[in-house]
Amino acid sequence: MPDPEPSADEPSIPPPQRLKLVTRANHLFRRLRDVGTDRDTAGNRTLLYSHYAALVLLGMFNPAFQTLRGLHQASTLKRVQKKLGVGRASLGSLSESTAVFDPERLPPIIDELVADLPASVSGPGPRRGVPDTIPQELAAKLVAVDGTAVRALPQIVRATADGAWKLHLHFRPLRGLPVAPILTPGAVDERDVLALTVDPGCVYIADRGYERYGLFNRIVRAGSDYVIRIQNRPVEVIETRPVSPAAVAARVVSDEVVTLGPDGTAHRVAGVDHPVRRIVIAGRDRGRVRTDRTNADVIVLVTNRVDIPAEVIAAIYALRWSIELFFRFLKQVLGCKRLLSGKPDAVAIQVYCALIACLLLAQVTGGRVTMDHFRLICLYLQGWADDEELIRGLTAKPKAKPPPKGNA
Repeated sequence: MPDPEPSADEPSIPPPQRLKLVTRANHLFRRLRDVGTDRDTAGNRTLLYSHYAALVLLGMFNPAFQTLRGLHQASTLKRVQKKLGVGRASLGSLSESTAVFDPERLPPIIDELVADLPASVSGPGPRRGVPDTIPQELAAKLVAVDGTAVRALPQIVRATADGAWKLHLHFRPLRGLPVAPILTPGAVDERDVLALTVDPGCVYIADRGYERYGLFNRIVRAGSDYVIRIQNRPVEVIETRPVSPAAVAARVVSDEVVTLGPDGTAHRVAGVDHPVRRIVIAGRDRGRVRTDRTNADVIVLVTNRVDIPAEVIAAIYALRWSIELFFRFLKQVLGCKRLLSGKPDAVAIQVYCALIACLLLAQVTGGRVTMDHFRLICLYLQGWADDEELIRGLTAKPKAKPPPKGNA
């Protein structure tokens, strides 16, 4: 008898036999077997790139293996050797492998996994839903951009002065999918990275760290748009636009067309060469008052889209938090808060493998994976949960949050 079709309000969960993450990963990594073997003139290398990537991915699903010593110990286990097709990997070979294997062979695998995801499947991890106020055609163009720091443990800091690295990522809120990962030393400016990776047909969403007039011009010249938060500074107002009731409900305070040009400081900068719209949004009245930030009570946005209602611009900017939620998933769930090594290539391989793990989870589970789901999948892969418990846990509806305490 065929499996019953899931109802519209239930997630589509595949049969447990499809949760063969190791098998899927081994198939993807097979193309890496010959990478770095040109130095092996004696033909006696036993730790191949495909083995190393599979061991790193295994560590994503088992915290006990999230160090080089842990990967070494895992490689000595008969079951791991059989599942991954690897032999015993010494600590020396694991450490030396980062000088042999090219991390840039992994992003094409990430792109392939993104392209293979059906339109109905979203990325794993918590995320903010795209509101109905944003048209679907516009929502499909939205790209949140940001960078997050990843840091090596103190005892393995060698590659940089402080062991800090930064992952720069483009994130599609509508699908919940990461794209265009780039890893750099922590001191690299996020605006420089975005300027080199701008694609046409996008609407880039970013916070104040991306304020640069030249970057705004670069995005528009590339055939894209932007919604970026800037500092609250005086500007020349060309046109004051009326604020609709819908915009007022979205906390919009003002809507103006302005001139962003040379700021009159000692370091004069080139102005923006296109019409700019400045929208001020009142901050939410929650949390403690920031006395160290006098302008923290408003959010100032600039955009080149003068044709979109102000309330839609406000809704678009709110989706910037989707990439923050994904970074938290990457660090807290998949273990990228700490690094296997401080060497640049090792850091890149670990981060790229984490992105591959995210997309594999999206493929095999049909979409969203919370922390509870991830723990259950790990227990299932380790043999502690059976098929029935796995399906029941993945299909369970989240519990409703209790109402906030206080007066009604």
